[in-house]
Amino acid sequence: MSIFVTGTGTDIGKTFFCSLVMAKYAEELGLKYLKPIQTGTDSDRVKIMNLTGLNESYFLKNYYTFELPASPHLASEMENTAVDTDELSRHLFSIKDAKILVEGAGGVYVPLNRYYFTVDLVEQAKIPLVLVASTELGTINHTLLSIEALRKREIKVLGVYFIGPENPLRSDNIRTIIEAAEIGLLGTFLLPERKLSRKEFLDKVVNEFDPDRILPDLLFP
Repeated sequence: MSIFVTGTGTDIGKTFFCSLVMAKYAEELGLKYLKPIQTGTDSDRVKIMNLTGLNESYFLKNYYTFELPASPHLASEMENTAVDTDELSRHLFSIKDAKILVEGAGGVYVPLNRYYFTVDLVEQAKIPLVLVASTELGTINHTLLSIEALRKREIKVLGVYFIGPENPLRSDNIRTIIEAAEIGLLGTFLLPERKLSRKEFLDKVVNEFDPDRILPDLLFP
């Protein structure tokens, strides 16, 4: 089945999470990556390709690409191109049984056009979801609000994956969220202080990401 990856906000770590999954399981499971709407010239698709070393056959083309690094509703308006949300939701629904990692833009309530949000798209596409959250201050509020919004739409949330640096709040943040929301913990990944080379990234994926191999059985049965 396809999995939709969203976050509790912008620059939380969705693309990094997708990089981890693709690097470890794309070849083994035949996964593909799709970013339906890309805003800004710094392509997440290219980032993952460069970081993982996977060739283009594992990456589907963006449905929409806009130059302005902003919310899709504004970026599309600036180029006088409306996002056809009906067509997009039908397309995602049609691929829901394939093994595709679908990365959303921003968080749950990012508008794709005026008054149509990411949460609307996921609800209509009927794709289960992974929520990526930070380990830092503010994550309890942001994560619990995101989970509540998703559950009100009866969207299947497979669990939360935490990405961020080590800090004094990290352990309690994760415990509080998991216990309060009564939701599954998919795992955590500690970000290093400096940018990783491809080799360092791949070494960390092998050694630190999903050591119990929870994700293949849960996400792609």
